[in-house]
Order: sequence, then structure tokens, then C-alpha cells
Amino acid sequence: MPTLILARHAKAEAPAAGLSDADRALELIGRKASTRLGQVIAEAGLTPTLALVSPANRTQQTWKLMSTSLAGCETVLDDELYETNVPGLLDVLKGAGDADTVVVVGHEPTSSAAAAHLAGQGSDKSALQRVAHGLPTATAAVLEFDCPWTEITSRCGRLTAVLSGRDVEE
Repeated sequence: MPTLILARHAKAEAPAAGLSDADRALELIGRKASTRLGQVIAEAGLTPTLALVSPANRTQQTWKLMSTSLAGCETVLDDELYETNVPGLLDVLKGAGDADTVVVVGHEPTSSAAAAHLAGQGSDKSALQRVAHGLPTATAAVLEFDCPWTEITSRCGRLTAVLSGRDVEE
């Protein structure tokens, strides 16, 4: 059963003159939360085999720190994940092949919008309420599917959990 983990990058530095959005780095609290999110995912028994990561600096840093708890996961930087929408994210997922569990490290509002779009019958009501308000930084939505990646459509998954790495101190 394919499992999708939609992770939003951790807290990044504020936009600044002369710094492109794609180059924004994680703040110290974001680095701690990224590491914690990887631990929380592992503690939940999830073992991604494929990580699809936006090319933005903050998403790459988030994944690098998350991955310390998620060994053996192939990493693919995908330009399509930066400034994409739900259909764009679904197109990227169609290339996941036979990966059993995929983690996508991306951005808002696409991460929460995709979780809400894919969540169908049997989804956890508390998790649905959480994604309805958007995914905070260093948070991930977990969905399960009964079909291959190439057949994923609206409301065909079950949103089972929202996991957070935000329980760290500054």
C-alpha cells in the first residue's frame, strides 16, 4: 500500500532584500525542528524509500536533517516542486515508480492543499481539521493509498496522521 508523507520545510529566515526566495536558509529553530520531524516520522514506523525534494535551500536543508533518522532513502531534487500546485505535485508523484513510502519535502499552500485534495473516506477527522488550517513549518501529513502512484486522484487516499517536529526549544 503506497504511503505518502507530505512534509513542509521547517522555519526559514525571513525574506530580505538581495536574497532570493529560493536561497532562504533555515533558522536555528528550523534546523532543530527538521531533525525532530525525521525522528517523529521514524518513531511512527514510517520508512520512506524515496524523498522528492524541492530545490529551494530551506527544503534541501530540512530533508538533510530529517534524513539522519530515515536512512536508506533515495533523494531526488525536483524543480517542479518549487512553486507548484496540487496537479503539479500529483504529476511528480506519478514518477515514484514502485516506491512503497514517499516523502515530499515542499512548501505551503501546496502541501496542505494536496493532503486535503487526496484525503477521502476513512480519513482521520482530527488530521483533516489540522490540514484544513494549513501545515505549519516542520509538519507532515501522512496518507495511505490502495492504488499505485500513477492512479492517485482526488479523495482516493486516507489521511491517517499529521506529525510535527515543532516540539523543540529555541
